[in-house]
Amino acid sequence: MPFREEFFENRWLRFTPRLSLNDPFEVRPSFSQHAEFVHRVNGYGDSVESVIQEMERNQCLVLKGIAIQDFDIYGILSLTEKNDNLLMWSHYASEHAGMVIGFDSNHDFFDATKSENQYLRECANEYIGVLKRVKYSKYRNMSGRSLNEYFYLKSNDWWTEREIRYVLPIAEADEIIHTENNETMAFYVVPPDAIVSITLGMRMEGKSAELVKRIIRDRCELSHIKIFQTKMCNETFNLVVESIQA
Repeated sequence: MPFREEFFENRWLRFTPRLSLNDPFEVRPSFSQHAEFVHRVNGYGDSVESVIQEMERNQCLVLKGIAIQDFDIYGILSLTEKNDNLLMWSHYASEHAGMVIGFDSNHDFFDATKSENQYLRECANEYIGVLKRVKYSKYRNMSGRSLNEYFYLKSNDWWTEREIRYVLPIAEADEIIHTENNETMAFYVVPPDAIVSITLGMRMEGKSAELVKRIIRDRCELSHIKIFQTKMCNETFNLVVESIQA
């Protein structure tokens, strides 16, 4: 993420609607599988073939009121397995001037069945309210058990991100902001003890790095967090991640 001092104050994590993500294929089933699902589960259309034909003429009209809105009530938190991924640093952390937040994947925050919010507990299943790895594929097909599987399917072109996702209902977020562009921004507050590390980018300004270290050093609820610094490897196209003192 870019360096944002306010993160240490509010600890907001954005859960982004699929249509606001940078991949236009996000959570979009293939016509054939989506048609099969709405015909089988919703009893829509005379046959799968007839549904596909309708979708080809006007996909939005066919899907309206049937299945597509279910995708849009959820937000996606996108995480990655590693803190030394060159592409992730370049694309999502201000070209190495930002920082990477490390989390405890076993913390109750990442298990909606343990939430104090009753609705989150009730909606939790194998796709919602649980950390889950993204599957990469050439085809837009899943097993067909649930359309929510599509939250975790992306093109092979994205495999280097090694993404892990956490999907939660937008309406239950701790903070919801509606922008002038009619965009909904939903934020859940991550508990301080769910944060285990901060990794600073090699291009982070010195004053920003010192500010991070001072915040971690001075705030008791964050003092457990370990700080790391990245730098270029002298011989290979790799990042070296070193532990530093706050």
